[in-house]
Amino acid sequence: MESFSWSDWSRSRGYLSASKFSECLQSSMKLQLLRLSSGLMDNHLRHSCSGQQVVRLVLLFFFLLFSASCAKQLRTIAFLPRDTADDLWEPAHKGAMNAARGSGFKIYWNGPTRPDDFQRQILLLDRAIRRGDQGIVIAPGQSLALMTPVLRAISAGVPTVVLGSPLPMPAAGTLSYVLNDEDEEGSIAAARLCERLHGRGMIAVLGVDPSTPGLVHRLHAFQTAIHRQCHDIAIVAVRMGSEDAGQAEHTAQEVLASQPQLNAIFALSGAATSGAFRALRDEHKSQQVLLIGCDQQYGQLYYLSQGAIDSIIAQDTYQMADHAIKMIIAQTNGQGVPRLVFVKPVLLTHDNLYEPQFAPLLTYWRSAS
Repeated sequence: MESFSWSDWSRSRGYLSASKFSECLQSSMKLQLLRLSSGLMDNHLRHSCSGQQVVRLVLLFFFLLFSASCAKQLRTIAFLPRDTADDLWEPAHKGAMNAARGSGFKIYWNGPTRPDDFQRQILLLDRAIRRGDQGIVIAPGQSLALMTPVLRAISAGVPTVVLGSPLPMPAAGTLSYVLNDEDEEGSIAAARLCERLHGRGMIAVLGVDPSTPGLVHRLHAFQTAIHRQCHDIAIVAVRMGSEDAGQAEHTAQEVLASQPQLNAIFALSGAATSGAFRALRDEHKSQQVLLIGCDQQYGQLYYLSQGAIDSIIAQDTYQMADHAIKMIIAQTNGQGVPRLVFVKPVLLTHDNLYEPQFAPLLTYWRSAS
């Protein structure tokens, strides 16, 4: 569900924007204070009040006027996740809100409700630029399509942080990146498979998406790590991914049918993990074929807690958002910020799912489970 925006609603009806409304309210407050203080002074003067009382009234008047003029509206940072319905970004929402608390900034959280609706993300980004937001954080749904809109934000001088997966453009000007450490993710997956398969077996990789640079990097990192760590583990199938749940399941079913001796599946994305899990469950192979997934979804965490999924490598989107918001606040205040930050993913298993260090990342799931 989209967040309610006073400015969007009022603009569509020809009403005052939130900032203009605040300005008018402050002006009205000043006028009323002026009239009140003036009336009080005239009243006291007519009753021959002392000079000391007049001084006190004048000081009170200027104090109230100064207080009204200093009532500042919070500055806005637009946070545009790839998909507001994706559980992956719930911790990011909390991390952003916590990072902004007490800083003089507020978070405008909005985004598509489908992962393939990048046009909606472009619309929201352009709207944030026109609105004069002080910063933009965006987790791009489609890297090539978001390049030009992000360039518009940079040209307008808006501090912009790209989250999760990079765009095919370098950090420059007001553009910075806070990225998932894909090298680390590939290495974690390889180490887990080597351990669980005792160094030998056949595996399939599902969920390859050439339009998402982060997933391509994740695949290459995994292939490099598995060949380096376990010479007797063979990758016998690599399949393209899809955000469509039915298609992801169908792909996994085809791999299971064509590779009856398969020992494990490494699913590169949340959609691929869900599709592989359902295929294994339907084929009654959950105990025969290990499943290691990526990009935590709440439904998957439940099956992980039940032992039906071996492990999930989770992006720490809470820390990503925390870094991104603090970088924008620092840049707005004239401080230097790093252009590139990598956040390490974490390996979630049945044994460590409830450990305290993962609380920020899993708070929403834990409270719902």
